[in-house]
Amino acid sequence: MTRSTFPPERVTLEMATLVVHYPASRGRVVLRGDTTPFDWELDTPPITVDGDASVFRVPVPMGRTVEVKPYRADGKWAMGRNVILAARDVIQMWPTFERDAGELLPWHEVTIPGAESLWIRVMLPPGYSEHNATTHDVIYALDGQALWSDQHDPFGVWRLDVGLNELWRLGVLDDVIVVSIKSADGRLDKLGPSPDREHKGGHGDAFLRAITERLVPLVDAEYRTRREPDGRGLLGASMGGLFAFFGAWRRPDVFGNAICLSSSFWWADRALVKEVQVAEPPTHRPKIYLDSGATASPFAEDRNLRDGHHHTRAMMRALTELGWELEKDLHILAFAGDLHDASAWGARVAIPLQLFFPSRC
Repeated sequence: MTRSTFPPERVTLEMATLVVHYPASRGRVVLRGDTTPFDWELDTPPITVDGDASVFRVPVPMGRTVEVKPYRADGKWAMGRNVILAARDVIQMWPTFERDAGELLPWHEVTIPGAESLWIRVMLPPGYSEHNATTHDVIYALDGQALWSDQHDPFGVWRLDVGLNELWRLGVLDDVIVVSIKSADGRLDKLGPSPDREHKGGHGDAFLRAITERLVPLVDAEYRTRREPDGRGLLGASMGGLFAFFGAWRRPDVFGNAICLSSSFWWADRALVKEVQVAEPPTHRPKIYLDSGATASPFAEDRNLRDGHHHTRAMMRALTELGWELEKDLHILAFAGDLHDASAWGARVAIPLQLFFPSRC
């Protein structure tokens, strides 16, 4: 770390404000930095402290930036990157000093009276244990057997934990809790909202009831969660994307967000698309993200290369007819050349995560 000084007669200074939220019971927070009056070896206290919020005023030379970092009184630096401030910035942050990555918990069985158990695996954000008074949005992710980097699935894995940690370290994703739900056994039965002539399945209603009536209350009781619908989301791809849409469509009182990648809207002769096309405008509209791969060649016959792009566009048109607005509560993207596979979904899921759960910083 280096320290810079500027000749006062040649530099115009303006102020930036950094508000550091950290539990006072866990230690006093000061600031160190690279520009006078800050120093990487000396502590600068906040100008005011209000409960867990410490306010720092940082002089910044016009046209330049200043790097600072919170430092805990017991000798620990905040995890992650330095904070880079420009003149007139007002930035709030919730630093962590103990962990620089989320905590991926073991698989856990959730029993359902009279029905098959749910198997879930939870990932907690890095600051969950330190910021012990905060509440968190929750993402319920389908196909948990293919999400995490230590999994082995014949169709590939997303490496979602790696992606989440990268976004948290960049400071661009809120401290969400992710609850993954295994759906490998009887997958089409669980994720299909209605039977398909060729693939059968179609007990999505029962799976949705198990999630909304048993799993969501259990998660709310065990973890510090936000209880409003806009604090919950469903995430899935392929059949999981179809179910994520179905869940938010049918239960917007529970799920205010649906992240649907490469969704199988072709299922059951586009039954869900048809349902939306004839529906009355809903009272509550969940935020919806739709995407698909799309073949780079218009002559490709392989359905995997087309990735359901035309079905996804049909769902987008049906939603806009009901009042959803593009770039407000409805987002749709296409990725030319992306295949219908886990590596593609893992690579692009960062987009909807940041759209729906952006960092508070």
